[in-house]
Amino acid sequence: MKYTLFVPGLTWLDSDAGPELCKDLSLPALSTLLGRGQWRSEPLSASEMLCRTFGLPQPALAANLAHAAGLAPAASWLIADPVNLRVDRDRALLGDIGIMNLAQDEAAALLASLNAFFAEDGLVFHAPTPARWFVALPEASGAEFSALPDVIGEDINHHLPKGANGMRWSRFLNELQMLLYTHPVNEAREARGEPTVNSLWFWGEASQPQPLVSAYPAVHSHDPLWQQLAQQAGVGGDSPSYAFALVEGGGDVLIHLDAAEGAAQFRDVWGWREGLLQLERDWFAPTLAALQQGRLSEVQLCCHGSAGLHSRTTRLDLWKLWRRPLPLSKLYPQ
Repeated sequence: MKYTLFVPGLTWLDSDAGPELCKDLSLPALSTLLGRGQWRSEPLSASEMLCRTFGLPQPALAANLAHAAGLAPAASWLIADPVNLRVDRDRALLGDIGIMNLAQDEAAALLASLNAFFAEDGLVFHAPTPARWFVALPEASGAEFSALPDVIGEDINHHLPKGANGMRWSRFLNELQMLLYTHPVNEAREARGEPTVNSLWFWGEASQPQPLVSAYPAVHSHDPLWQQLAQQAGVGGDSPSYAFALVEGGGDVLIHLDAAEGAAQFRDVWGWREGLLQLERDWFAPTLAALQQGRLSEVQLCCHGSAGLHSRTTRLDLWKLWRRPLPLSKLYPQ
């Protein structure tokens, strides 16, 4: 039986600072898996990892998700996720719905204002759930958008719409931000000390749902997007336990472990280190033990980012004692 552990946030996303931030971090099981096996640098984005898992050429997921939400067909769909932008010196950093506790009535009130304002542009906004919004377009946008998983915690100035109509969609963003800034829903949220929905993030444009295919018989994740795509691909599994649990049935199982992801995205060093220690205790050490005991035949590890990597360790590799454990600090590009 083989395990593939996709661990977003395993390496610090600003790779130049990564070696210093983790040089004294004790992760013996992870170091053994990396050192005894074979690994290669693989600097992929979060959306590229998502696409690779579900057989997609690009993260054009809006039509899939809109269809699954029961929305009627449209000429083209965009995901229009509610986000919070925070100004940090000369940057605007994006936080997703994970930092907000948005109610359905709040979403409905915000959408009513958006639909009234953008009616002449032919844009129709939908919020089947507070966490995931969509906009139906009368025709293809003619713009290129960065996928939300690649932008969380990042400066949006590097991810604004591009392409022939990129400026038009940047104008839409500016207009809706001004509308949302003074909206009564956000004024009430601000008075309660809660993050406001001060922007939307457009991404994933598609006109028709795409078939999803995964090389893994089962994909286990806490992330709602990964869960939904796994179900559409027919490989949906349970959420992974917070401690290691061997999945019976054989085959190559992918487990998406996000304990360090949020802290890495928002550059929370203490939270990131704590997340890695939790993964060492709950997953890396038990996985190594299962490999040693023959309950697993192979373990693969992968993560995204500029210091992204892919490693493969077999049970036979564990006998190669001349291969020394490899600390996480040694994985970053020199």
